[in-house]
Amino acid sequence: MPSEQARIVALLDELQAAESAGAEALSRWITSCREPALRGGLRLIAARDESHAALAELRLRALGAAPSARASRALVTLCGTLSASDVSDRSKLAVLLARFPEQLYDPFAELVRQIATDDETRVLLETIGDDERVSIRWLRTIRAALGA
Repeated sequence: MPSEQARIVALLDELQAAESAGAEALSRWITSCREPALRGGLRLIAARDESHAALAELRLRALGAAPSARASRALVTLCGTLSASDVSDRSKLAVLLARFPEQLYDPFAELVRQIATDDETRVLLETIGDDERVSIRWLRTIRAALGA
């Protein structure tokens, strides 16, 4: 089993790649988004994703590693859908939200519980998880408001 630091480095590397890809896809979606309220919220979520990517990369480098991960094939596919100008905003919302269970979503809960020696990374992941939950809750709210 890899060491705690090796697991943390791998997680931070995957996180920076995923958040960067998500921010880019959301930025593209914003340019074709026809719903002003949705567009406004997407801007905030894209900014959060950019920030999460930057913070993960900074922490990764502080731990002596360099980013090398790429977004997964599944994420690249999702990002392609979100970026597509010929896919409706409502369809994009449905596809995006289908990835997350209806119950409270905590993407890092198990990993955070396993971090015993790196408080900085643990708190970083807890806080990013809080942002993710807020974003998902808002996306569900706007989907309902749009009647999607």
